Amino acid sequence: MENATVRRGSRQKMAVLEAVTRFCDHPTADVVFARVRENLPGTSLSTVYRNLGILVDEGRLIAVSGPGSEIHYDHETENHCHVQCRECGRVCDVRYAPVDFSALLPEDASGFTIDGVTVTFTGICSECMEKER
Repeated sequence: MENATVRRGSRQKMAVLEAVTRFCDHPTADVVFARVRENLPGTSLSTVYRNLGILVDEGRLIAVSGPGSEIHYDHETENHCHVQCRECGRVCDVRYAPVDFSALLPEDASGFTIDGVTVTFTGICSECMEKER
């Protein structure tokens, strides 16, 4: 994100960022919270949510919408697609050419100037498919 303001880092914020980047698995806030508490046991869930929001605002993480109100976090901020399992909710990156929106004109987009794109495919992951068999 080009216009993002990077704020000073706190111990908790750096722990939240590491909890997302260490495993590359698109964790939810609850998973990030559990990981952060391993090293900083006094950290509250609200601190994790606040720092996730700050990191998204700074452009260091992106938020990927899941089923219902569930949000997954991704440290890969370049334009790319995701796939989500409709059974377990797992989110993964898709190795597919990103959507090119640079040639999209405002008159083709209901007057909007497009500055980003989010594509999430849905399906069933291999683990859930195996369980169904």
